[in-house]
This record gives sequence, C-alpha cells and structure tokens, in this order.
Amino acid sequence: MGRLSEVRKFICSRNEILFYLFFSIMLFAKGMGWYDGMPQYRLCLVLGASFLLAKLTLSRYTLPQFVMTAVLGGLGLLSYLLSREKGMFICMMLVIGMKDIPVRRAFQLGAVVWGGIFAYRVFLFLTGIEKGILLVHDKLGLGHIFRWSMGYPHPNVFHISYVILLAFVFYLRRPDRRGMKRAVFLAFLGNCFVFLYSVSMTGFLLTVIYLFGVVYFETRRRFSKWEKAAVVCILPLCLLFSLAAPLLPQGPVFDILNKMMNTRLNLSRYFLLNHPVSLFGQRILVEDSNLTMDNSYVFALMTYGAAPFVLLMAAYFLMIRSALKEGRRRELAITLGFLIAGISEPFLFNTSFKNLSLLFIGSYLYGHIDLFCRSVGDGRIGVADWGKRYLRIPGRIAQAYDSVLLSLSAACRKLSGYKPLLAVLGLAFGLGGGVLCAWRMETPQMYIVPLDICDFSEQPPFFLTEKQKQEYEEQGAIIPVYVDEETPMYRFEGNLIRLEQIRKVAGYAFLSGILGVAAGAACGLVLAGRKKKPNENIDRQ
Repeated sequence: MGRLSEVRKFICSRNEILFYLFFSIMLFAKGMGWYDGMPQYRLCLVLGASFLLAKLTLSRYTLPQFVMTAVLGGLGLLSYLLSREKGMFICMMLVIGMKDIPVRRAFQLGAVVWGGIFAYRVFLFLTGIEKGILLVHDKLGLGHIFRWSMGYPHPNVFHISYVILLAFVFYLRRPDRRGMKRAVFLAFLGNCFVFLYSVSMTGFLLTVIYLFGVVYFETRRRFSKWEKAAVVCILPLCLLFSLAAPLLPQGPVFDILNKMMNTRLNLSRYFLLNHPVSLFGQRILVEDSNLTMDNSYVFALMTYGAAPFVLLMAAYFLMIRSALKEGRRRELAITLGFLIAGISEPFLFNTSFKNLSLLFIGSYLYGHIDLFCRSVGDGRIGVADWGKRYLRIPGRIAQAYDSVLLSLSAACRKLSGYKPLLAVLGLAFGLGGGVLCAWRMETPQMYIVPLDICDFSEQPPFFLTEKQKQEYEEQGAIIPVYVDEETPMYRFEGNLIRLEQIRKVAGYAFLSGILGVAAGAACGLVLAGRKKKPNENIDRQ
C-alpha cells in the first residue's frame, strides 16, 4: 500500500502537461522520420507550438525570467524570419519551455515515446513490412553496398536516433556500477548491430564517444583539477576546430584533416569564405545540393547569426561548469558527447529535435537567472497563474497505474533468478533462427537499383522496361526500387549480395533471440507462480 499511497499523491502542474504535450508531439514527429516540408511534420509543429505557447502565456515570471524568455524567444523567431530556417526557433522553444519542468520527468516521457517508435521502426524493417529509404554508397573498401535507414530520412539519422535512445535510457538508469558495465556492453553490441545496416561511421563513433563518457563520468570518484579543466575546454576546442580548421592554408595538414572528416572541412571552408557572418541570421541559397553544412557550429553561426550563436555557446559553457561543480555526471556525458558529435553532424541546432542537452540548458538558465539578478524584486509578471495549479491523478487511474507497476516489479523479481536461463534461451533461439535463415536463404544473382540513389559508378547505366524487369526477376535478380522505364539503373553483385545475406541472417537471429527471451520469461513466470503456491497453502494451514 505504500507505493499506492505515493502514486495517489502524484501531482502534475498544468504547465507540465502543456510542455509534455509539446515535447511528445515533436518527438513523435521526428521518431516517425518526418522532416520539415512534409505536411504531417508541419501539422505536428503547429500543434506542439500551440501547446507551448499556451504554457508560456499562462505562466508567471520574475522580471529576469521574463526578459530571458522574451530575448531567447525573440532571437529564435527573428532568426527564422531572416534565414527561413526553423532550427534555432525550435531550439529556443525547447529551452524557454523548460521553466518549472523537472528534467527527469521529461526524460521519462521521452524514453517511452522515442523508445516505442524506435522499436516500431526496427520491427517493421526486420519483418520486411517497411524498408524505408535505401542508399548505395562505396563504403569500407567493400565497393558499393546498401545503406538502410529503417524509415528515417537517412542512414546517419537512423544511427543517431539510436544514440538518442541510449541517452534517454542511461540518464534514467539506476546508479549501479556493476550493472552499468553490463548495460554499456549491451549498448555497444546494439551499436554494432545498427552499424551493420546504417554503415554510418559518424553514428558509430558518436555512440562510442557517448558510451565512453558514461563509463568515465560514472566510474571516476573524484575529478582532478586537470580533468575539470579538460572537461571545461571541450566546448572551446569544438568551436576552435569547427571555425578555425576549415580556414587553414590548403596543404598536407588540411588534406589529412579534410579526409578524416569526409570532406566536411572543405564544405565548411566554402561557406565561411563565401558568405559573410550576419548578426541575426541570413538566408543562404546554394545551387549545388551537395554543398551542405554538416558541422552544427558552422551551420548555426552562418545561418542563424552571431547573436543567438554566441548566447547559446555562452549558456552551454556556463551550464557545463555548473554541472561539473554540482556533480551532474549524466548531464555531462550527454552534453559533451553531443557537442563533440556536432563537429561532423548538423543535428544540434537544426529541426531534428534530437539535441537533448537543450533540456539541461533551459533548466540551468531558469534555475540560475534569478541568482544572477539578485537586486531585482520578487514581483511576478504574467496575465494569470493558471498553469501553476496542480492536478491530481484520480484514485482509479492511480490504482490501475500502481497495479501495473507492482505487477512489473513482481515479474522482474521472479525472473531475476532466471537471468542465465533467459540468456541461454536468447542465444539458442538466435543461433537457431540465424542458421535456419542461412540454410533456407536463396542467393540472388544481382541487385538492380536506380542511379539517383547511388554513388558514382564507372559502369554504364541502362534502362529497364516492365517486361525486362520481370525477366530479370525470373533469372534471380532483386529490384528493391523501381520507378519507371525512363529511370537509369545500375546493377551490382559481389560484396553487396554477401552483405545483404549477412544482414538477413542477423535480422532473423535478432528476432529469434527476442522471441526466445520472451518465451523464457513467460515460462519463468509460470514456474515461479507454481513454486509459490505450496508455500501459500502451508501459510494458510
């Protein structure tokens, strides 16, 4: 009953509910792989922004909080009007929306929404229901191979979505060092599995960097002065590399760095040298679609202007110092991992809604702004305090919620003694499913795909009529994407076919392993229930 009484006392302010609606709608939109320009994304953005606007309007602020909210919101809106890019506006929405919002609750909601959609996307792909966007790139010295996005706009986005899932999970994980190492190992195995399909080096390295940060920050008992200085210097070093390295004189050093960054230095150099830095944002138009700003810092500075960029970097610097001082290690692992990733990925400050460190920025700013302005009175600004009022969970809902939690907790306790058995069953089913798939799998003769989803290939393209398509398929060719008879096509064999066979076996092994664990868990619960009944009868006698 202790847990039940605790749940019945659970309260949530109306402000929180409005923010959670905004947060979950935007996470849902990005988790589904929708992006700016799609009607469903625009609908979600309008809906989410409406809930956030209601929260901001129905809140009361101290004078420093009001000024900060107005300045950040105004800068985000101004940058959108000048640049026609919504990224900074959405970032500022997330920051100013964090007033009176517990970070942990936001992460709990995010873990449910993002985790559910991610699992849904992977399930659809592995079962063949939906394949998503396909790219053919020359990677890893294997020649041209497929890169799968599992329903996301790009394979890199798919891999980064996995990192976001890990950030949600590890932030909420219980403080258990022994369990942490096991969790990190499983997360790394998941990283390898995701890489098998995405072939995203940046996503793989980002995951490794984040997991290293998790281990480092949670295993170090104390930080030396040198370690603290190194942590504080990470953001300045990211800025220095992003904005100064592209301007190095072209030569051997520049060529090596540019090759290591997959030509991203050259791309940043083009924008930094050919476009002036504005104060509040500018619209940058390029004729060549291959000219992209994959560096988050270059993108934010050149697109949104110096004013919002400098303010945001200053907020990051102060928040990192505060988190280091107060021992908020999980926040540091996420923030620093993301900031390092921003060197080669644009997701920090665009419309991707994946930069979870902005939650920490908002919480930090609202928690410290009044301390910075101690001379200002405690007067409140706002039309109403409606949003501050709290709502209680009704008794029946609380009881049902508590019953579910108690049942899950009891199930986990019952299964704790069956962990070795579950692991064995998972491995056995996984190996069995993989072997069965490999035994019954037919080897295709070739894959034929449209030219426009491929890297450059020396082979001459050809056109494929409906009749020829059918003939090729009868001869054992697989054509995963077919547009029309006027679309130029490429044919691929060799390593591409072998890698697709490996992926198919791995996918079946993964699904079979999950099935084995589920079957073992069900059997374990039944056995645990049977063991308990004789004891209950003895107690009654």
